[in-house]
Amino acid sequence: MMEQSEFGKGLVICLVKFAEHLADYRHWVELNETVTHANDAEEMYFNAASDHLYEIQVPKSLKHTELARKVKELQDMALEIGHGFTGKKYSNKDVEHAMKLTHEIALLVDKQLGLNAEEGQW
Repeated sequence: MMEQSEFGKGLVICLVKFAEHLADYRHWVELNETVTHANDAEEMYFNAASDHLYEIQVPKSLKHTELARKVKELQDMALEIGHGFTGKKYSNKDVEHAMKLTHEIALLVDKQLGLNAEEGQW
């Protein structure tokens, strides 16, 4: 019997699960109760959210595409911040960049599906 993935496996489902954690990040920032240092909210967000990127996949047919490059960039960035223990300082700009990449990847997936997708004004 095949072992079930703990945090998700695939492309779209991993992106969705990663993005779901944004509400937690906003909550931590608003409450400021569990955040003892300026960096904590970002590290807490990436620590939880990046788990969903361990098994993110891009189809082999798209291996050398912009989609694959952006997925790899998101995965590397999120895992480094969330699990790299780098000692670096992170900010809301890092979270914003990760969400921008997530949106760009979603639009590229739609494009691959033949859809004329747009993010929209709101």
